[in-house]
Amino acid sequence: MTNMFKDGQPTMPDTGLAPAGLPVLGEGQSLDVSGAISIGASWDASSRGRSGLLGKLSRKAGADLDAVAVLFQDNEPVTLCAGFDDNLMNPLHGRPGSGSIQHSGDNTTGEGEGDDETITLKLDEIPAEFHKIVVMVAAFKASNKAKGDQGFQGANNVLFTVYDGSGTAAQPAFCVRPSLVGKENCVIVAVLNRVGNTVQWTLERRKARVNVKHGDQMDLIGKAVAAN
Repeated sequence: MTNMFKDGQPTMPDTGLAPAGLPVLGEGQSLDVSGAISIGASWDASSRGRSGLLGKLSRKAGADLDAVAVLFQDNEPVTLCAGFDDNLMNPLHGRPGSGSIQHSGDNTTGEGEGDDETITLKLDEIPAEFHKIVVMVAAFKASNKAKGDQGFQGANNVLFTVYDGSGTAAQPAFCVRPSLVGKENCVIVAVLNRVGNTVQWTLERRKARVNVKHGDQMDLIGKAVAAN
């Protein structure tokens, strides 16, 4: 790849810097999507800046991030998909659209390879009553506050990836890495809007960091409402 130069400094477009399989989509840019997509959150436990035994204990305690999706009807948040409640992992269970939005389950430490939590959206199966979906990842549980965490302090190598498809067939579409600076404990990863009354959607990449009151699910949902 040939470098371009500006003011004597080597530069190249973002697309040239993107690692293989993780294309760049600029903040606020959108994609037309349909079929199945999935959003994965991965992280590792942090020493929280501590050394020695305290650092080891911090890594053992891990960090509890939560990937959630809020579904809207008539501009009102009406359905929550999350892993911290079994009844919310498949929030439409027993109703039309059951299985069209599913959570992989709650990971409370970040232990394990690959994505620690995943939300799968089968967009062409989601009932027409839902017109908007906001996907967020937050360290909002009271357990994070109890560990003294501010923002994502308890997590290292935080990465959110949006995939085209689901399961083993999923291909990365773009990734979001939250800033290491700031005490906000929630990231608005993406906002999806239905196109008219079709099964087509637009997906807009977000990177907005907001603060959510620890242990306050209603505040978490309120932040999704504010993500216009």
